[in-house]
Amino acid sequence: MFSRVAIVNRGEAAMRLIHAVRDLSAETGTRIETVALYTDADRTATFVREADLAYDLGPASARPYLDLAKLERALVETKADAAWVGWGFVAEDPAFAELCEKVGVTFVGPSADAMRKLGDKIGAKLIAEEVGVPVAPWSRGEVATLEDALKAGEQIGYPLMLKATAGGGGRGIRKVSSADELADAYERTSQEALRAFGSGVVFLERLVTGARHVEVQVISDGATAWALGVRDCSVQRRNQKIIEESASPVLAPAQAAELKASAERLAVAVGYRGACTVEFLYHPGEKLFAFLEVNTRLQVEHPITEITTGTDLVKLQLHVAGGGKLEGEQPAESGHAVEARLNAEDPDRDFAPSPGRIARLALPAGPGIRVDTGVSEGDIIPADFDSMIAKIIAYGRDRDEALGRLRRAMAETTVIIEGGATNKSFVLDLLDQPEVIDASADTGWIDRVRAEGRLVTHRHSAIALAAAAIEAYQDEEEVSVQRLLSTAHGGRPQVQHDSGRPLDLKLRGVGYRVSVARAGRSRFRVGVSAGASEVHHADIRIDRFDAHSGQILVNGRRFRLVSATHGPIHLVEVDGVTHRISRDEGGVVRSPAPALVVATPLAVGDEVEANAPILVLESMKMETVLRAPFRARVRECPVSVGSQVETGAPLMRLEPLADGAEDEAAGETETVEIELPSVPDGVSAAERVERGLQDLRSLLLGFDVDPAERERLVATYLEARAELGNRPVEGELELLTVFADLSELSRNTPGGEDTVPNGAVHSPREFFHSYLQSLDVERAGVSEGFQAKLKRVLAHYGVDDLERTPELEAAVFRIFLAQQRTAADVAVVSELLRQWLTGAPPAEPLSERAGLTLEHLVEATQVRFPAVSDLARGVVFRWFAQPLLRRNRARVYAAVRTELTYLDQHPDAPDRAERIQAMITGSQPLVRLIGQRIGRPGRDHAPLLEVLTRRYYGNRRLSAVTVREAGGHRWLTAELNTPAGVLPLVTTAADIAALPGALRALGEVATEGAVADLYLRWEDQPDVDATAERLGTLLAENPPAAGVRRIVVTVAGTGGAVMHHHFTFERAGGNSAAFTEDRLIRGLHPQIAQRLQLQRLREFDLTRLPSADEEIYLFKAVAKTNPADERLIAMGQVRDLTPLREADGRLVALPALEDAVTACLDAIRNIQAQRPQNKRFDTNRIMMYVWPPTDLTTEELNQLVQRILPTSVGAGLEEVQFLARRRTDAGKLTELAVRITLDHGHGARLHVEAPSTEPVKPLDDYRLKVLRAARRGTVYPYELTGLLSGPEGTFVEHDLDDSGVLVPVDRPKGKNSAAIIAGVVTTPTERHPEGVTRVVLLGDPTKSLGALSEPECSRVIAALDLAERMRVPLEWFALSSGARISMSSGTENMDWVAAALKRIVTFTQDGGEINIVVNGINVGAQPYWNAEATMLMHTKGILVMTPDSAMVLTGKQALDFSGGVSAEDNFGIGGYDRVMGPNGQAQYWAPNLPAARQVLMAHYDHTYVVPGEAGPRKAGTNDPVDRDVSAFPHAIVGSDFRTVGEIFSAEHNPDRKKPFDIRTVMRALSDQDHPVLERWAGMADAETSAVQDVHIGGRPVCLIGIESRSVPRRGFPPTDGPDTYTAGTLFPRSSKKTARAINAASGNRPLVVLANLSGFDGSPESLRKLQLEYGAEIGRAIVNFEGPIVFCVISRYHGGAFVVFSKALNPNMTVLALEGSFASVLGGAPAAAVVFAGEVNNRTANDPRVTDLQAQVAAASGASRAALNAQLAEVQSAVRAEKVSEVAAEFDRVHSIQRAVEVGSVDAIISAAELRPRIIEAIEHGLKK
Repeated sequence: MFSRVAIVNRGEAAMRLIHAVRDLSAETGTRIETVALYTDADRTATFVREADLAYDLGPASARPYLDLAKLERALVETKADAAWVGWGFVAEDPAFAELCEKVGVTFVGPSADAMRKLGDKIGAKLIAEEVGVPVAPWSRGEVATLEDALKAGEQIGYPLMLKATAGGGGRGIRKVSSADELADAYERTSQEALRAFGSGVVFLERLVTGARHVEVQVISDGATAWALGVRDCSVQRRNQKIIEESASPVLAPAQAAELKASAERLAVAVGYRGACTVEFLYHPGEKLFAFLEVNTRLQVEHPITEITTGTDLVKLQLHVAGGGKLEGEQPAESGHAVEARLNAEDPDRDFAPSPGRIARLALPAGPGIRVDTGVSEGDIIPADFDSMIAKIIAYGRDRDEALGRLRRAMAETTVIIEGGATNKSFVLDLLDQPEVIDASADTGWIDRVRAEGRLVTHRHSAIALAAAAIEAYQDEEEVSVQRLLSTAHGGRPQVQHDSGRPLDLKLRGVGYRVSVARAGRSRFRVGVSAGASEVHHADIRIDRFDAHSGQILVNGRRFRLVSATHGPIHLVEVDGVTHRISRDEGGVVRSPAPALVVATPLAVGDEVEANAPILVLESMKMETVLRAPFRARVRECPVSVGSQVETGAPLMRLEPLADGAEDEAAGETETVEIELPSVPDGVSAAERVERGLQDLRSLLLGFDVDPAERERLVATYLEARAELGNRPVEGELELLTVFADLSELSRNTPGGEDTVPNGAVHSPREFFHSYLQSLDVERAGVSEGFQAKLKRVLAHYGVDDLERTPELEAAVFRIFLAQQRTAADVAVVSELLRQWLTGAPPAEPLSERAGLTLEHLVEATQVRFPAVSDLARGVVFRWFAQPLLRRNRARVYAAVRTELTYLDQHPDAPDRAERIQAMITGSQPLVRLIGQRIGRPGRDHAPLLEVLTRRYYGNRRLSAVTVREAGGHRWLTAELNTPAGVLPLVTTAADIAALPGALRALGEVATEGAVADLYLRWEDQPDVDATAERLGTLLAENPPAAGVRRIVVTVAGTGGAVMHHHFTFERAGGNSAAFTEDRLIRGLHPQIAQRLQLQRLREFDLTRLPSADEEIYLFKAVAKTNPADERLIAMGQVRDLTPLREADGRLVALPALEDAVTACLDAIRNIQAQRPQNKRFDTNRIMMYVWPPTDLTTEELNQLVQRILPTSVGAGLEEVQFLARRRTDAGKLTELAVRITLDHGHGARLHVEAPSTEPVKPLDDYRLKVLRAARRGTVYPYELTGLLSGPEGTFVEHDLDDSGVLVPVDRPKGKNSAAIIAGVVTTPTERHPEGVTRVVLLGDPTKSLGALSEPECSRVIAALDLAERMRVPLEWFALSSGARISMSSGTENMDWVAAALKRIVTFTQDGGEINIVVNGINVGAQPYWNAEATMLMHTKGILVMTPDSAMVLTGKQALDFSGGVSAEDNFGIGGYDRVMGPNGQAQYWAPNLPAARQVLMAHYDHTYVVPGEAGPRKAGTNDPVDRDVSAFPHAIVGSDFRTVGEIFSAEHNPDRKKPFDIRTVMRALSDQDHPVLERWAGMADAETSAVQDVHIGGRPVCLIGIESRSVPRRGFPPTDGPDTYTAGTLFPRSSKKTARAINAASGNRPLVVLANLSGFDGSPESLRKLQLEYGAEIGRAIVNFEGPIVFCVISRYHGGAFVVFSKALNPNMTVLALEGSFASVLGGAPAAAVVFAGEVNNRTANDPRVTDLQAQVAAASGASRAALNAQLAEVQSAVRAEKVSEVAAEFDRVHSIQRAVEVGSVDAIISAAELRPRIIEAIEHGLKK
């Protein structure tokens, strides 16, 4: 046996030999090596990797497998002792057999002689004829010339087969049907054979049509030949075998035996040794055979013979080649085997080779399956060789089983070739054809039926198109995701996602248009159309198993899916059927930048020449002309003039035109019917509800839903929901939760949890913006509260944590899209809530969750979407509060009815008074009960009349209560004790029909001056006005006695009525005058109206409106003098003031009072919800009367306000008033009014005062302006004056006199003519009882949004002049839309703006202070003014921003229109959180205007200088001057220090290198009884400098501390900068902050610097960001500083910091240093490593440890020397590090802080205990200079 076999082949053939050799080695125990001969195309192929040895034949293009010289060299150099050729290449080349013999290598195959005899098709035919094998008519030899061929053709007759004698594998063979075809084919066939096989000899043979191709497999040892089996290879395409089987299904056993015998005779006749195949044509009809040829090699399809005979033909080849004999019994056939060839070829492109890299290879297995392959996943199928991937062989007991197994195996096979295709789908189609199943297919069958259009399957084509479109959509979606993330990384998140644009796809030459919308994580809505056909829609779900395989669910039907994309080509396999789909994006012209389309000169259908204009864009005021890249026709133009487009947006689609194409009509393309699985019929309502919930959830989560579809989705869902009973389901709670969570994440106002450790406050929207930049919560620096919100939202997308993954990126993308359309989604949520309001409440299991969900929704939407929160509160009331109220009401009514029934039966009961008192104290109204009792026999009305009378008139003030009968009615009389005397009362109850009699009887019971209350039952009561008119008529017709002065008629509601009406009639004159109705209090009992101060509404017409609670009186009030003034007034009474308190007595709630307020709010909201959003009332009031006396403190009342406020959002409240009573110290009850006023400028304010009797005034012109400003989200300026002055201060308005000077004016508020108001405000404070005086400028948004022109600018200039004369600051509440733009003014306004700008510059350069509060949007000129006033190095003033403010040069709308770069809104362009706070231009942030005012006053507390005084006044302090700061706690997590003293102790911090918190040290130093005001707290990248205004020893001081612990950087730091901001280092932004702080304090207050300052960062990033400039600014600021400077070294002081803070810069500087601190030009370590590097190296070289080793190295040799050298390197490194530390320590000892004192750099060294007293001493000393 051989020891080394060379494989002269590749791929699957090579692997076949390797497997056989391995089997032999395993069987025999003898090692046999294989040698792979390979080309460059197969360098990493499987067979090369699997072979024992490999030999490179060179480039495949040189065809080395046919180059005998190269093969000879390979055989010799590899020392092979055998060569196996398999099939193809030189397998049938006798020259190669001879070459092997020449070099002493055994050729595993026949001898060269036998090969020539049988391999030559001509010779083989001649031999076959000799041994009696039937041969079809043929040329009986070579046709050497065309003339010979034509002559032979005439003799044989057409059709013919032209064959190459050396051909094979379907090559070198052509069918010719005529002489003309023969003439054409002769040269081509000859040349093809010459190129492929090295021989161009051809012959002719009669074509046997309708024949079967059968062949006999022979193995022979030269003397004995075994014909092992007969194969049928009839299923061919163009003579290329595709499906082979054994045995032949068309041959009888006798026929098979005859063929085998003839084949054996043929082999023996030539002494054949090896494997060969004898091929025949068989005509089933004639049962005739015709010999074709002998293949003197192993055939590709040999495995089916192996599997049916149990042999291994390759092992047999090796056996006989090694001299072995065929001994024993010849193997017999058993069962049936079928083989299919899996090739890399594309049936849709006429089976063109389709090479490429195998991206996925999953081959089948299972019973009866064998797979022969030569490739693995990742291999490349080269274009240089055949396209074979694998042979799939199936074996069965019979043919049916074998075919079934082959179908299964092929279906289970997955092959994905990048950019390529396979014939898998074609093979599967073949296996299902009837002709294959019944074995009737002949050799020409495939070619015939393909010509007829068969075997081109369109099955599942629409599904494949949908899958391809989804993949294309996902590709575009990924681009959109990455664009969002990349733009967000740059600080401006943008998204382009057009889900509605259809994709144009092509499949088998037919064009389709497919639209895709993502409806969920794996759900899609797809529409497919072809040409003008209708669009076929499908709901699709794709479940991916991996990148290529998965399942696709189409309209509920499931399919297997395999897909791959390569460029614009999609290969999609659906249930085994493969479709090659191409995507056409050519001709799309996209926008090069954000722009405005200003011209579209072409229309769809127009033709345009190359380079001609097609579109004109304008971007940043510049026009860009886009030109046609080629000659084309306009196919689509989705934009028009005026369209705003983003970068990359599609503008036009062009169809290329060839020359002359304009005259050619487009060819008609055959379309294919689109078949998609139909939607299942009979879908249940529950399933439709579930589907609807999925769709609505996807809509809210930002998935693709056409806006036009939104209404349809909601309507469809509600229709299905109605079928299930309109009861809330669990999925609806999820919808509301999704909306609430997204709303919270996009909220633009901060909440209590939105504070980060440095104290800065950010809104969730800004946190999300920061998070988008890196998708890293730590880098973004977001709060834990925001992280919790983010996690909740991500969970809705199936993302469980914050680790960055593709799933998280996709979720963030959808969140961003959802945020963009949240306002539109309000309609969906609102409609659902409306359904909840009108439908049944949820079942018990959902009830609690529904309540929690609604509370969450209210909290999340009450600011941004008040309409939603109003609806949610309405649902809460209806589902939870209303049933509770009803139960309580029912319980109370049942108790009252029990009492009344008892008293009906026992009118003289001894406990009658107690029972009546119990009814009086009940919490429910009782008028309804008397209405129900009137007219019912056996009912005594007296007890209930007494209860009602005592309730209305006061229980304790009634006396002489008696019951009388008169006129058939039972009357109750009583006397009311009033300060004016005794008032007689009479009351009765009657039906409306009995009212005349009661009126007449009234004279019998009433005394002089009596007041009568009549309760009526009135069935079919008319409307209110008609009722009043009828009652007036009855009074006129039945006039009561003259002594009655007032009659109150109460028409009691009964049954289902929710409201009763009170009508009050009084005599207009004397006792004889007629009664007239008091229209003002209609609807209220006069006593209730009196308590609720209804008389204060006398300037309004009131209309009673229905309310859900009959104790709540809701009126629509319309001002008599101004019908445009409409408002709602809700009134009620509080009968119980029992507080809910904690165990320690702290107030928790006042349930009854809060319930009453809630009821009023619900009544108001119910009316508001019925009005359009922009037409809702916004001056509504709640007026409550509180019966029990109150002892609540002011603090507890404030607590009550804070509890009520959130519930009032969106109700349009102007005021809530409680009329109550409180006992004085003497025990006397006095009335008081507790008012909560809600004002846009002041927020909620609490007033406790005596009740007012002044009428509520209708809106006047001033109040209308206030409201107009509030509706715009701004504050009317005059509303700020009281806030600024405080309760005891003053505001004097000023205006220009004739000379242009500001002078005081005395005029009503709101009479300003300019859009800016000027004045002088004075605010008394503890330190300045005479007042802190400022000149004030207030922007007026009601005048063209504060637009600026001459009137405004001249007042700005005059205000600055006035502030300069008064020597006070200018305080500016800036609100302006920029320079005025109108048809009558233009550039002159800009000149005026510039004049004001100049005055600001001169004012601030002269030391003037301007403090600005930005509230609202400042545009254009105003931001420039703000910058000049507060943002430059020399300015002293501050700028405060609120959440509703922004400073923009150009507003978002204008930016978008001009094609400029903008953000999602003006706050994104110039708000505090994203821009102005981080860049330090806004120095403070305040949540609202009152807080901004507090910031201003805190600033003045440190900086205000009374005119004529030298500086800010010293404050009183109880903090001792000599306090030791050492004991101050250092409570920083993870710190080594517990106190400040430990930071500066030699024991805990000997080298002063441990990190500590500088703000703790600063706080320890400053006065403990004065608050700290930190400036620039939100300035990004400036954290290493802390700037605070503090008091030290009572003196206002600017205190600067250098952060002494590392500060993490946000986002991704640049590669040329540090990863963190290191301790004790100034970076560019912190240097800038420090310089500005020093300048701001100069000439005003002392400067104290606590320095742990190693120097300035010198990284490339810092230098690029102006480190040198800002560092130099510090030096300039120190030089120019006016006032004392105390610079205290608390740790280290080195480098450039020494220069800019040196006492040489300013004579009024004191430099102190704490004991143990360091001061030098350079730190010891860097000095040793750089400056004294030579000394370090010298000491290292002389160290004994180094010199000893060096001596050993010199004496050693070889391996020991190398080891010693390695040891020496380690020792040198360790010793050098030691010497660096040694030199550093020496340097630090020399350049100690003591040396700095000696040379005068430092004034004194102090202990930590002396830090505060010595600094105070230095400050006081400096102030005396």
